[in-house]
Amino acid sequence: MHFYHLYGLNLQSTLLIPALTEISPPALNPDVTIQIVTDGCIHHYVPQEVTQEPIALQIHPTDALVYLQDIGVFIIQGGCKIVLVATQDANPEQICQALLGVVLAVLFYQRGLYILHASAAAIGTIAIAFLGDSGAGKSSALAAVLDQGFMGVTDDLTAVQIGAGDATIHSGVPRMKLSAAVAHKLKLAEPVTQAGEESMFSFSPASNADTFALRNLYVLEYGLDWSIEPIPQPQAIIELLRFSGLKSVLPIRNRHYFKQAAQLANSVSLYKLRRPQDLSQLPQMPELLKDHMRSTHSEKYSLKYEVVK
Repeated sequence: MHFYHLYGLNLQSTLLIPALTEISPPALNPDVTIQIVTDGCIHHYVPQEVTQEPIALQIHPTDALVYLQDIGVFIIQGGCKIVLVATQDANPEQICQALLGVVLAVLFYQRGLYILHASAAAIGTIAIAFLGDSGAGKSSALAAVLDQGFMGVTDDLTAVQIGAGDATIHSGVPRMKLSAAVAHKLKLAEPVTQAGEESMFSFSPASNADTFALRNLYVLEYGLDWSIEPIPQPQAIIELLRFSGLKSVLPIRNRHYFKQAAQLANSVSLYKLRRPQDLSQLPQMPELLKDHMRSTHSEKYSLKYEVVK
């Protein structure tokens, strides 16, 4: 049995997840259990014609199915249990990739969290997140700010707990996918894995026990020069829905999700961050963001940091 702490939750798994650091068995019952079944029949859960599709989903707040061709069927129950009925030749690396991506996103939805396709970093107790279209540079932005006063929180998948006037996040998977050009420009160490022009890099995550107040969200775009502009709240709601991690399976007509987006827009500030596409200017981002955070964060939050050379 394997135990992990991720996104503020204790996980108990029969499956080894190499991307995560194992912890000692917690004293309390796990928040989430993960089980893999290799002798089950996928057709008990998915019709024959559906198995010809690369992906199929059936999502409900209490029960959900995620079918992935060549991997199997993930059964997600009540936000606390994941069972994988795996295909005979399922690749362990692909299983873990799916588990830490779309499957966890569905589980977080069942737990009432708001899922963003975003990368996040923190200074002290204050967190910021980067949103953007594919290729906008979310992971590059995260890599640029690491070890420049910022701690890594999560890449690609950010799960937000929305409270009464605030929003909080926890540390996720401490890995990020970067192009060779970005890694070279930022002088990163050797990647964990490499596939084509992109590689997976690990980073030292913020403490798993910490809760971070999500304050500023930056929608990334390319431009001629650096600029940060506030996004009005009505447009902010649209942006939060646009970059929702479940937008492909939860349409805007889902009232609960729309309400969450509106609540989140009331709790955080959204900005449009334009930056030159020239990678040589990427190292300027940390100081720009720290200056902006100093000018916008609430007095009740501490903004202390130490730049690591």
